[in-house]
Amino acid sequence: MKNYELSVIIPLHNTDLTMFANCVKSLKNQELGFDKIELIVVMHNCNAETFEGVRNLLSGPENVMLLELNNEVRSPSSPRNYGIDKATGDYITFLDADDMLTPECLRLSLKYIKESGADVCHFRKKLLFETENPVFVNELELWDHTQETIVVDRNTWNEHELFAGAWGMSTGRLYRRKLLIDNNLKFDESIKFAEDYHFVIGVYAKADKICLAPQLIGYIYYVNGGSLVQTTSITEERLLDYVSGFKKVFDRGLEAGFWMSETMGSLMLIIINWMFGCKDLSDEGRKKLKELMEPYIRSFSPIPPSKQYTGGRNDRINTMLIKYILREEPPIYTFIERGDEGEGHTAIDKQKDALARIMRNGIKSDYSRHYGFTEIATIEEYQKRLPVSNYESYYPMIRLTFEMAERGIFTDNDIISYAVIDEKNNRIPITYKAIVPYIHGLRRLLGCCKTFVLSEALPFEGSKLTLDNKYTNSIFGIMLKEYLAEAESFGCGYSSFTTPKEYLFPEKVCDMTIMRWVFALKDRDVETIFSPDSKTLSLRKKELKDNWQAICKEIEKSDVERANELRKIFESQEDISFNMLWHKLKREICWDMEYYFDEYALYGKINEDGYIVLDLDNVFYEFYKPGEDVFYTVAGISKEEEYHVLISNLCGLYRFDTGLSVRCFDVNDQSVVVKII
Repeated sequence: MKNYELSVIIPLHNTDLTMFANCVKSLKNQELGFDKIELIVVMHNCNAETFEGVRNLLSGPENVMLLELNNEVRSPSSPRNYGIDKATGDYITFLDADDMLTPECLRLSLKYIKESGADVCHFRKKLLFETENPVFVNELELWDHTQETIVVDRNTWNEHELFAGAWGMSTGRLYRRKLLIDNNLKFDESIKFAEDYHFVIGVYAKADKICLAPQLIGYIYYVNGGSLVQTTSITEERLLDYVSGFKKVFDRGLEAGFWMSETMGSLMLIIINWMFGCKDLSDEGRKKLKELMEPYIRSFSPIPPSKQYTGGRNDRINTMLIKYILREEPPIYTFIERGDEGEGHTAIDKQKDALARIMRNGIKSDYSRHYGFTEIATIEEYQKRLPVSNYESYYPMIRLTFEMAERGIFTDNDIISYAVIDEKNNRIPITYKAIVPYIHGLRRLLGCCKTFVLSEALPFEGSKLTLDNKYTNSIFGIMLKEYLAEAESFGCGYSSFTTPKEYLFPEKVCDMTIMRWVFALKDRDVETIFSPDSKTLSLRKKELKDNWQAICKEIEKSDVERANELRKIFESQEDISFNMLWHKLKREICWDMEYYFDEYALYGKINEDGYIVLDLDNVFYEFYKPGEDVFYTVAGISKEEEYHVLISNLCGLYRFDTGLSVRCFDVNDQSVVVKII
């Protein structure tokens, strides 16, 4: 009989066979090699059609064990236990029949658990939704996402990080089988919901080491509309049965000495959701519910604020439990938010304030915990503690943000969008605070005039992300969108655009060659023409020259007088200036002639000589010469010398190598002026 290092146990109860085929496909695509995996499928209380479908998919390979189990248990606990008894691999993982594993999952998790000598390897779980607005258990983690692996034991783990979010799900982990067998660790088949938590608590109580894999997105979890978390209709008997199971979970965790407040709070919020859907919940049932849960609600220790519980949500959990389960008036909580640092007057002071503001905006982030932001007192210490970074070093963590909706890795501020940085669709996370200088620059340039924008944002089709609905666009498109959102909020002090919003920010790819000009030329009151760059301005002028007849024809459908007026101008002049088309026109502005910027930062204003006056208030700069290990701040650079540029900014890019090379043109107490090489 062949020995396997790894056993995959799949409980299956009449699962959709198309979904199960995807599950099997993900196993056959494992980089570890499918033949190295012992696959145990336990068909639990299945109908004949499911039996036949599973056998058609998997009969034949010697590494596949197809088992039948029929009993009265109505949860995955029983088939998982049966699979544990039959498994022969040194390590075990559980996979639900409608979920999948990423190709690298088993290869890397096996590597990590063996190298660390851990009893458990916990990797990340990505959610796929059947419904558009599902309710799901929080999959964010409070780990340090700057590390590939973190090995902890009872003496070194941080309970607030380890026992938060969906930590208790039994899937998304690799277990040492010997640990399970030696300690008789099985699923409690009497628990109807959250049996995973009960099992994992037992495992953690016996484990010597646990290996966390923050960057390994290994498990793809399919959230279907019929899951228990989303159930909105439930009977009183069933509700109390579930709550009795929760009590077992809580007791086991507290007996093991684990921090259980967040887990108890999260699971009891599910109880509240069920209560609202329980149409036959009687006063006696409410009383029983209160009796079961009151000791745990009263014993809550405070849940620390984090990216999982922001804006007072940590306190609101306790408030809701007191209000809806204990049926008491909750206490009133107040929250105090710190203000920003003051701005210095000299170049050096401005940079110190900028760095302080940048670090404080990430004070709760993984970067802060890893590099000790709270302990850094000087610029020199900041440079000593944090390594020079680049996109390659950031990519695994950026991937966690857009595939997992992870938060708080780089900064405490929420990501509002992603800026595309190259043809490969690589992207940089953008926060609102980081885009504010772009918006302020645009406000100063445009004022309150009617503006014709010569370009549109990239199409939004297919760019929204799975969990938190962020979007990907050019930095120009992001700037325009946030500018317009601010204008809609405040109402005055902003320019209005000729192109309607739905065309300026198109959902799908569309040809704007004619329409952008139709919208602009129909409006006689255009005062400003705004272009992202000089190249776009030249292209648009040629576009108008080549298509004016079609443009006039389209305008004629709604404004014959304006169409005829424009035709006379085009027919009578060889070279058309914009002032001939709009008598109120005052300015033609190219953004790249006013500011130097890219996806990483708005570096500063371009002066009349074409040099960049660096923005010292919002970006922290460092300069170095290739081949040297010395990194200068604005206080240490010299005129006429050439440098490469590092930046730290409010997006959470720290000591990030931009690839820019500059020559210092002027440096003094008030400003730094450079020219791009």
